Amino acid sequence: MKTLEKANVIMLSVGEQQYPQDYLAGVIAELEKEVGKMDCNLLGAYTVMNFKDAEKTADIIKDKNVDLFIVDFVSWHITINIMHILKNFRNIPVLVWGIGGITDKSGKLHAPAAGAGVTGFVPVIKEMGYKYKVIMEKPDDAHAYSDVADYIHSVSCAKTIKASRIGLIGYADMGLYTCAYDKTALFNKLGIDIENYDGYEIANLMNMFSDDAVKETMKWIRSTTKAENEISDKALERVTRLYLAMKDKADGRNLDAISVKCVDGITKLGFNPCLAQSLLANKDLSVICECDAYGLVTSIMLSTITGKTAAFVEHYEMFDKSILVGVCGFIPQDFIDGDFKIKAANLGEYNTGISNVSRLKCGEVTYGRFYSDNGKYKLFLSHGKTTPNPKWTELGWEEPTPDFPAALLEPEMPVGEYIDKVPGQHIIMVFGDYVEKVKEVCDILGIEVVL
Repeated sequence: MKTLEKANVIMLSVGEQQYPQDYLAGVIAELEKEVGKMDCNLLGAYTVMNFKDAEKTADIIKDKNVDLFIVDFVSWHITINIMHILKNFRNIPVLVWGIGGITDKSGKLHAPAAGAGVTGFVPVIKEMGYKYKVIMEKPDDAHAYSDVADYIHSVSCAKTIKASRIGLIGYADMGLYTCAYDKTALFNKLGIDIENYDGYEIANLMNMFSDDAVKETMKWIRSTTKAENEISDKALERVTRLYLAMKDKADGRNLDAISVKCVDGITKLGFNPCLAQSLLANKDLSVICECDAYGLVTSIMLSTITGKTAAFVEHYEMFDKSILVGVCGFIPQDFIDGDFKIKAANLGEYNTGISNVSRLKCGEVTYGRFYSDNGKYKLFLSHGKTTPNPKWTELGWEEPTPDFPAALLEPEMPVGEYIDKVPGQHIIMVFGDYVEKVKEVCDILGIEVVL
């Protein structure tokens, strides 16, 4: 499913025609050669030294599908020339790259004055609402190729996120307001599409797999998990068929994320979906409970940006400086510390089946949640660490109660501030500190980040 979309890039090398053209041409040739090696589709590289160059370039690129302009200032440049090219691409991000001067053997600095070009250009695109980033080199520095490649990657992430597809089996489990969403607004703003499937369709699909296929999958599940108590073939067959049905939907519809109703959905069939979803979840397919659409958007964003599996957790208890977070029976395999453990467990009369009771890894995490605030999309985003949790159980589970995947989240902000800012009962986590990278991609996408 998820493969990073390459950004379509146009490189515009801008300078001043009165400066030595042989020197500027040498710098431009080197820059173009290195950018051409980067992980992008370089649609073209053009040199603009005057208005005639600008008119010619504007005509050449007018119909191109561009995701990013790299505007490298090799010297001072008259702003009206570059703006003639960019004026019809208001929604395309611009990487402003100022190239530093050089010092000769006598110690004299020769300044092409790229700094003047950059500072004359940035206020204009800022006022006009362009999305942009500035990379400003110092004299005699090595060229900032790694920074350029990193921003290209951010644009590729944004492009990939906007092409994502979500499948929901049901809508807003338990009628939860935080799991509601506006399909049209989401598509209009980000291009992310959501498909809905009826639970009846999935129930029928579960019965369409051959006994041989189901038995082979059951054998694989038993060989890759460690049972904490007796798991009957009957219980395992039901969750196996759900796994195969959800996988069939995800593969067949080229989905990047999927969720199913649990409390008001699958459990009505006599079992819970936890193990099926645990087996499905990885860096290429985001999975969450309760048809939480915006939780899935968050997961898609974090997994795309980091290249890692993202997982959701729910809030259970609040302490002075930490929060008990966990999930009643779900965790992606990439988040498991030790064995993949499963257990037959019941919660009352309606939630029966097989739960994932593996230990949750701990460490440095980036976490957040995408949400809508009065029609404006935002991302609550922060950084912290998780530590081992105390022994606990969710009220109501039959003894001996299962040890669900959980941890103590220690947020950077006070717990009271966290409670005020977090926009839902689910947050999404990835291991590592990616706050700045996520902020950069959100800027490209036009999503406000709430820290």
